[in-house]
Amino acid sequence: DDVKIVDFRRMSMYMTGHIPGSISVWRSEQENPDAELAGMRANPEQMEAMLSEKGIAEDDLIVIYDAKGDYDASRMWWILTMYGHDKVRLLDGGLERWKALDKDTAILPSSYDETDYSFDESEMDLTMLAECDDVEAAIGNEAALILDTRSEAEHTGEQLKSGAERKGCIPGSVWIEWTEALNDDLTFKSAEDLREVYGEAVEGTDVIVAYCQSAVRSSHTTFVLTQLLGVDAEVKNFDGSWIQWSCGTELPVENGE
Repeated sequence: DDVKIVDFRRMSMYMTGHIPGSISVWRSEQENPDAELAGMRANPEQMEAMLSEKGIAEDDLIVIYDAKGDYDASRMWWILTMYGHDKVRLLDGGLERWKALDKDTAILPSSYDETDYSFDESEMDLTMLAECDDVEAAIGNEAALILDTRSEAEHTGEQLKSGAERKGCIPGSVWIEWTEALNDDLTFKSAEDLREVYGEAVEGTDVIVAYCQSAVRSSHTTFVLTQLLGVDAEVKNFDGSWIQWSCGTELPVENGE
């Protein structure tokens, strides 16, 4: 009873088949509708209301999955962990791995009894959050790494996704796409393989700032660096990411290879 399973997909996908006993949560339910930019994280009070409605309690172990290699699920992991709920897990390989192992799925929705969730402010770790000032401070800092987790086309400026106003990347950022942390079956790579992916980039860094378009893919990389690779550096996820940076006309941008 103290394990709550979260299917982090759209309700339309959840209804086509989900892990038995799991409840549906989607991005809009953990976003702040009052934020200046769309898609920004919900504040603690908004998250408390959502968790209470979903029937999740402070002592619950929350297991989150999606069908994209925990691409979306990691966003909820980051918010919960930052706000002090430390009993959060991602299901390795997500729903695709679950199906590959011939595990049962359900069609009928599940629900839990409503709770009165409350975060403990003393347990919050807002060092996991990067603001524009943190990014600016990292530019040109040899002990800092700015990590672009988007696609190569986004990084070079070949592609501009909806919501952003300028093409390119944050100056000096290193490009390692979030998918580099996954095997072909959408499970996470081993620590040894992850060291091959990130080792040279993260070596000797004190601070790592990860970003993407809207801090979803960079949440995935934040999980990998902190929970699977165990880097010594302080890892921050830039919530505003490229949408916020590209809209700040006074902020520098790089283009090209």
